[in-house]
Amino acid sequence: MKKMFLATCLLAASVFAAPSAEDVKTATEKPAVEAKAAVTKAKTVATKKKAKVEKAKADATKAAETAKVAADAKAQEAAKAPEAAKAAVADVKTEAKAAVAEKAPAAEVKAQDAAKAVEAKAEAVKADAAAAVETKAPAEPIIPALAPTPEAPKAEPAPVAEVKAPAAPVAEAPAPVVAPAPAVEVPTAVEAPAEVAAAEPATTASRKKKKMIENAVFTVNEIDFDINADFELEAGKVFWTSEDDQNSDNFEKWSGQANFAILAETNNFKGKLAVAFYPGDLKTDSENHAVGSAEDYFTLDEAWAYQSKDWFSFRVGRWDNTDKNGDYFGGYIDGYKNGFLSTQDPENQFEFGFLAGENMDIALSLISKSAHLNKGDLRLVFNFHDLPSLELFDIQLGYRSNVFDKIHDNDAKIAHNVSLKVRAPIIPDFLTLFGEIALMDMSEDLVAPLTGGIEMNFKTVDRVILEAEFVNDRKKNGYYEGNPKHVKDVLGALYLEKALTDRFSLSAGFHSYGATRDYMLSGNLVGRIN
Repeated sequence: MKKMFLATCLLAASVFAAPSAEDVKTATEKPAVEAKAAVTKAKTVATKKKAKVEKAKADATKAAETAKVAADAKAQEAAKAPEAAKAAVADVKTEAKAAVAEKAPAAEVKAQDAAKAVEAKAEAVKADAAAAVETKAPAEPIIPALAPTPEAPKAEPAPVAEVKAPAAPVAEAPAPVVAPAPAVEVPTAVEAPAEVAAAEPATTASRKKKKMIENAVFTVNEIDFDINADFELEAGKVFWTSEDDQNSDNFEKWSGQANFAILAETNNFKGKLAVAFYPGDLKTDSENHAVGSAEDYFTLDEAWAYQSKDWFSFRVGRWDNTDKNGDYFGGYIDGYKNGFLSTQDPENQFEFGFLAGENMDIALSLISKSAHLNKGDLRLVFNFHDLPSLELFDIQLGYRSNVFDKIHDNDAKIAHNVSLKVRAPIIPDFLTLFGEIALMDMSEDLVAPLTGGIEMNFKTVDRVILEAEFVNDRKKNGYYEGNPKHVKDVLGALYLEKALTDRFSLSAGFHSYGATRDYMLSGNLVGRIN
């Protein structure tokens, strides 16, 4: 009976300790001999007991044999299912211990001393086996599999050599222990940040930036460079209706220029250097009628660098702030200036840009054209787009004032200009409505120019703009050019643009001449060299 009990405990120890059969046999030869002697002594003492004890021993032996058969069957299943084997062996151990406790309490007491001695030696065997397992298979999952079984040595009173039957499952024990290792679940935990990263672009509020360079001429250190070179010829003829043509010129306007620009661009950087060259003979002819008496000259129209980072951008240099919905009228916060293809003068500026959200961006500029920086303007623009219930409209609110003039001159006159611009593409890529209203010189004589128009796109003509402007009492407020005898409060303009080829484009306009009742037909031909 004791042999059966010890064999059952040895089976449990072999499953939990998981060493090889050879190591177990070698490490336990000496404890087995001692265990056998202890069992023999216990049997001698037990023989002298009463018949009742003999009967109890017989019953215990029968229960142990049944437990051994069940243990052998479950040990075979343990090779395929380690967790099930562990539970089965634990059940067998519990049943065997219960049977011995109920049927042979006296024998258990007698064998307790021998079991304690064997337990101490089994602890040493387990430690050696664990070290051997770590040497052969250093995978970390094996160690936590052994850790939760501190009571296993108590069930190993006699690891005798009679446990040869479960030796094969013991040799295979390390592999099943590694199989349920939690390392399989690690990729699931690692993939969670990847899903978050994949979802981030969907919530990014930044808008797509418009590229300045479409086809770079060359690239250096990931910076795209492009060269723009073109020339312009412009002519204008006035149709006099309110006064006589005193000069009888073929064209009231005849001029030409050559433009050269170098552009650089990366993901968050842009730069431009643009120069315009003018022939001196045409300028002299239009003013003094002395052909060839002046030298050619040039102007630096643009020289700036732009850097952006997330919600902030910075731009410094020289450029003009021409910002019109149409061609002829508008852009009032930077001063009143109208005309065919008219632009504001270049200015030296610092500009700070901010993305205040998905629907608004802000541009703050510090401007000066003073040689000693004695004068300066503040320019602030708010751009709104995709506003709730107003998704169709692009809205701009602008303000400009020469507030920095007060720093050098306390008596300087400060002017304030405010404008509101609205643009609505009614039919995308075909029909757009626009308008602008401004309050000019709010600190003194308040003037409120109003302009509006439509822009259309066709296959035959690229752009057609029809616009008009109204300034109340224009002559009194001085918002006009030309002869003051025939100033009109309402002015109009028609503008057409057509690309003739991939190298040449033509712009034409029929508009009011200055602010008079006369009209002018203008044309501009652009030839691209690069």
